[in-house]
Amino acid sequence: MAARMTAPATGEGKIRQNADTHSVSSELKRRILSGEFQYDERLPAERSIAEQFGCSRGTVRAAMERLENLNLIERRIGSGTFVRHKTMTSESEIANSTSPLELIDVRRGLEVQAIRLAVANATTRSLQAVEKNLVELEALGNQCDPADFSKADQAFHLSLAECTGNALMYWLCGHVNEIRCNPQWNVVKDKVLKEKQIARYNQQHRIIFEAVVSRDINTAEKATIAHLELARDDLLGAAG
Repeated sequence: MAARMTAPATGEGKIRQNADTHSVSSELKRRILSGEFQYDERLPAERSIAEQFGCSRGTVRAAMERLENLNLIERRIGSGTFVRHKTMTSESEIANSTSPLELIDVRRGLEVQAIRLAVANATTRSLQAVEKNLVELEALGNQCDPADFSKADQAFHLSLAECTGNALMYWLCGHVNEIRCNPQWNVVKDKVLKEKQIARYNQQHRIIFEAVVSRDINTAEKATIAHLELARDDLLGAAG
């Protein structure tokens, strides 16, 4: 059955008669992102949408092309147009659909910028917190339980994020940490976090910390990238 297409009476998203391509695509995008049109739901036919907006089918077709380019919809020959975007409402849903390699890709983009900000903005007090977490991490030893190491590792990286002095960056890194706690990765952690690798990770942690303390942005950035690349290689090895 085709999806419903009823215009709200008032407020944002009200269908405007004689709408142009931008208006049609914007309204449909809003409805998809809000979950009004749900994942894998078939959208109304172009003619029905055109009637609702008081525009031509060509305008609707152009709007659909925009949505398709944004990967929000997909057209299935002989079946119609379906919503491709899947709204995620909780961290557990996001975690369950995120692979460890995808997480590393996100961490590389986020933590490299975070370390730059940490070098620029870290205070004596925030650096003391990082050092405390690092000492506790190192004190676990290279033969520690992977779960204990993972928990202490997350605390270390989150304290680095706090050094940025940027509340949004800290919030984002905190959510990434929550994803890292997902139980689906416990088996991978057990494979990766062996004595040799824990020692290497801690060496890199120490280099990153000392670079931040000395305000050496180049070393801090390179060490962070090397750290995440090592984690990526280890995950690929574990998956193989």
